[in-house]
Amino acid sequence: MNVSQWTIKIFLIIFTIPLFALNISVTILPQKGVIENIAPNAKINVMVPPGNSPAIYSPNFKQLKEIKNSKIYFTIGVPFDKKYINKIKKINPNIKIVYFGKYLKTDKNPHIWLSPAFLQLEAKVVLDTLIEVDPKNKSTYIKNYKRYIYKLAELEEKGFNKIKQKAFITFHPSFHYFAKDFHLKEIAIQKEGKEPSFSYLAQIINIAKKENIKTIIISPEFPTKYAKIIANKIHANIKIISPLNEYPEHTINQLIKALQ
Repeated sequence: MNVSQWTIKIFLIIFTIPLFALNISVTILPQKGVIENIAPNAKINVMVPPGNSPAIYSPNFKQLKEIKNSKIYFTIGVPFDKKYINKIKKINPNIKIVYFGKYLKTDKNPHIWLSPAFLQLEAKVVLDTLIEVDPKNKSTYIKNYKRYIYKLAELEEKGFNKIKQKAFITFHPSFHYFAKDFHLKEIAIQKEGKEPSFSYLAQIINIAKKENIKTIIISPEFPTKYAKIIANKIHANIKIISPLNEYPEHTINQLIKALQ
């Protein structure tokens, strides 16, 4: 390769690298996955790292520094947001704070990223916010958004075609909106944030036998001992699926496969 060819190659490398990477902060990892589908070049700071609970986690110095550099902070409605939102505003008074579920009407369950229908609305929140903050990349964001919406619509169709079970058991009601999307019954072992009593376990076992439930979906963030007790009684399979995986569409696909 001669000198002129090297010069051209270096020029192309330099000018294909984005000169501006939008700095965004989010509460949990699944939000990052949604944003990456629409803005793959964004620099995304996750406030609650994988393996930590959004109910009790406290941010470190590095994360708070990233908040200072962020243009946008997407909240999700978990206890972490309620506890630290005012502190975030003090650290960065100019940050744009947007609720991920801005267009949603939900109940108190915060797990809004595990419904294909809700994800499509959340993606629209991300798109609108990105265009407002970074209008010069509007066409790119719209193109990526359309591709992502199509993928979610396909996933929704797959769920309606493939899911055969009408009910499942889980420890924590993390899959509440997924169940609502596909007209399923989610039975949570954990009751009002507390571990179950033996009488409540017996009640779940009776319901499971009556409804012929053969799948228990447990998040790795929670204990499995109660699921094993129930599984032994009803001869069910235990599937380990985390609601906090980076890409919600992958988690939804895992849930669909588990309930086929």
